[in-house]
Amino acid sequence: MTARPLPVAVGLLFTFGCESIDSTDILTSAIYADLAATSDGSSTHATATLRSGGATSNTFVNLEGDDVLTVTAEGETKEMDEGYLGDLYVYDADFDLSAQDTEFLFALERTVDAGAPDSRCTLPAPFDLTAPEGGAPFSRELDDLTVSWAPAGEQDPVRVTVSGDCIWDEVVDVEGDPGTVVIPSGTLLSLDEDNPAACDATVTVQRRRSGSLDAGYGEGGTIYGIQARQIEIRTDP
Repeated sequence: MTARPLPVAVGLLFTFGCESIDSTDILTSAIYADLAATSDGSSTHATATLRSGGATSNTFVNLEGDDVLTVTAEGETKEMDEGYLGDLYVYDADFDLSAQDTEFLFALERTVDAGAPDSRCTLPAPFDLTAPEGGAPFSRELDDLTVSWAPAGEQDPVRVTVSGDCIWDEVVDVEGDPGTVVIPSGTLLSLDEDNPAACDATVTVQRRRSGSLDAGYGEGGTIYGIQARQIEIRTDP
């Protein structure tokens, strides 16, 4: 397994107050898992984060000894690489796969107990972002932000996120799959209300399909197959 530091931007928000525990000190029944296979339309990034103490815990599991996470897709099995920032541990692997219904099998393999060898998810249907226009500026106070994608009308839930260095993240879980959502003016809030600033922002649309999590994870968890698309815009106060 390859261990490497995580980029600072990935982990800064999560490192404060975090702890870690070696996997050799706990059974799988004490682990909560967040697993995902996220496609950008050309490849898929599989990720796994393990915690001890449930969904809200900041105690991350560091795989040690003979414990290993693997992910398999279309007959190819990869051991997931370890990344870390302080006590935050994330495991990942990449595949040159992105087709609808491609299945990803996550397996936590260990000898201390039966592990969690059978967590599965599949990718939902792909799509393209059609609005907003990349690089287009808009005023948070004056302009509605329209986000559109196509094709629409699938059964899997859609989530729209807007994030940037000068605004609080805005997350919208869209009911159904209508192909468009309008974020009204005044919704996106400045980090500094007294001195609102302009900045680049990222609009992300995810089509998310829930999978089946191995019952060996005694604390539970989540697993999703995701099609995600992003576009950069400019947001002014």
